[in-house]
Amino acid sequence: MLNIFKNLKENKANIESASDEEKGIMITTLLVEAAKSDDAFDEQEISKIKKIISNKLHFDEDFTNIIFDKAVEASQDNIELYSITKDIKDNFTKDEILNIFVYLWKVILSDGIIDDYESGLMRNLTGLFHLTGKEVAETKATAETLIKKDWRVSFSSFSLFFKPLTIF
Repeated sequence: MLNIFKNLKENKANIESASDEEKGIMITTLLVEAAKSDDAFDEQEISKIKKIISNKLHFDEDFTNIIFDKAVEASQDNIELYSITKDIKDNFTKDEILNIFVYLWKVILSDGIIDDYESGLMRNLTGLFHLTGKEVAETKATAETLIKKDWRVSFSSFSLFFKPLTIF
């Protein structure tokens, strides 16, 4: 088990004082679990996770890579979902947890397919975090909207490099 989770369990009195690094590892571990749930942990999902870590958690590239590597290590150590969700529930507000669900959906939707394992993971996490179906549906809709917005921004910046065609 990764030291962060072990340390959090041993220091229950100080659990509210988890560092930004520890919180980043908790979130990233869940994102890695979501990416790996369909047995296709590919470069697209890795890139999406690192982008989320960097942009949403405001970590620089080096720290993002450190957090990501530690989360992958934790994931390889077979962290059970109950432990990680308990640590997250103890260290994050409900609004922050809902934001984590948006991040999870962005990773799951990055390949355009929600398979049975990913769907099952989200159902399990919904129960472990004591969220309603409506709340999770709203986080999914938010993620879908953000993905479409990201795509439009990427496409519009791509089109800046080309002059419009004129047809005579």
